[in-house]
Amino acid sequence: MPRLNFYAVLIAVAAYFLLSGISIQDRLLLSTLHQIERSALVEPSATELFEGAMAGMMQILANEYGDGYSTYIPPSRLTRYQDDLYNRYTGFGIWSRIFEQDEEKTLFVGYPFADSPAYHAGLRSGDQIVKIDGTPIAGKTNREIFSLLGQSREAESQLSVLPFGQTEIQDFFVLREMNRLDSVEGDFRDAESRTFLLETHPRIGYIRITSFTESTANEFRSALDKMMQSGAESFILDLRDNSGGDVRNSIMIAQMLIAPSPENNVIVTVRPRNGPERKRTFGSTPPRCTLPMVVLINGETASSSEILAAALQDYQRATVVGTRSFGKGVIQSIMPLPFQLGMLQLTNAEYLRPNGANIHRRVDAVDSDDWGVVPDIVVESSESQQLAVLLYRSLRSNVISPQREAVLAMFRRMIIEEQNGQEGAPFDLRGTAPYYDVQIDEAVRLLQ
Repeated sequence: MPRLNFYAVLIAVAAYFLLSGISIQDRLLLSTLHQIERSALVEPSATELFEGAMAGMMQILANEYGDGYSTYIPPSRLTRYQDDLYNRYTGFGIWSRIFEQDEEKTLFVGYPFADSPAYHAGLRSGDQIVKIDGTPIAGKTNREIFSLLGQSREAESQLSVLPFGQTEIQDFFVLREMNRLDSVEGDFRDAESRTFLLETHPRIGYIRITSFTESTANEFRSALDKMMQSGAESFILDLRDNSGGDVRNSIMIAQMLIAPSPENNVIVTVRPRNGPERKRTFGSTPPRCTLPMVVLINGETASSSEILAAALQDYQRATVVGTRSFGKGVIQSIMPLPFQLGMLQLTNAEYLRPNGANIHRRVDAVDSDDWGVVPDIVVESSESQQLAVLLYRSLRSNVISPQREAVLAMFRRMIIEEQNGQEGAPFDLRGTAPYYDVQIDEAVRLLQ
């Protein structure tokens, strides 16, 4: 940054702080930044110094106070941060998977996102990508492969592909564009639309929420209506591996499912550091769905997912199955910084479940303390089982292919081989789900 520009920013920042009640420590920080920029033997830029100071303050919150959720987002990371926040992805619009056998890597299209450039170009689940812009996949590291996939955002690329079930390579020309990912999934796709009933138990509905975004409540409402219109008599709500997101949408979904009691209509209580508690309550609209239900959670169920699971449990609206949730019961406010200097994500409040118990797991918490959501029925699974089920569930929910069963069989075989190549007991993907998912199996048993 040129010196004149630096002084302009410095004066603007100083003026901003002066108007907002600057302290002596704030003045010293600005003075130190100025001294380093003017006199240090090395010559870091003003931007590096500012971003380093911001990151250092956030590190104090994490190291000394256990708040690992507050963070500074510099301008260089802002686009990626906002894409994650709104469940957006820039690229071909494919969920790809690298399988490795005998030191040989193969890159498969797990599934193209609906309405994505890849889908419109003709790529389908199970297709094998052989080359990207003439560069062979064979012999590349995983990092190199994903680097090839994530190159220039708007350029058209040539993908050399071996379509599933065929023997001749074809070339597809695909643009990288912004894609919005669904946050609500069903059990499988049928005729290229989602089906929200378990294939093996068509009277039991199944809805999986992968994250909470600004559109999740609308997606869930549509899925719920389709599920009930299809004849569901009960349903499974899968919140496993959902790390949270937009709290407002989580609360809106609770309102669709729960009829509050006359003496208690609190969904969640927000307790800030300063100021009175705020209670988020139910409205006067009756719940949209009253079918019997089971909620699935695990150790990666966090934040907004825990708020929803806790409300369903406290109102005895659902049986909760799985393993104890993560225990993230704090809220971060997103604050854009002036002068386009980035964003601050700052923890400034915590959540309490409807019964008043704590959700957040503090640094010194032990298992006997109140935190997270403890299932009504604990069903354990090994880490390898959880990872395999997560991978296969993602594929099963999204596979788009006229040869769906054959594609799923291929992926199932690859996952089994990959798991059995590791240490541990032989692994299989079998069960009433119809693959090895002990938690869905238990949910089915309860609902039957």
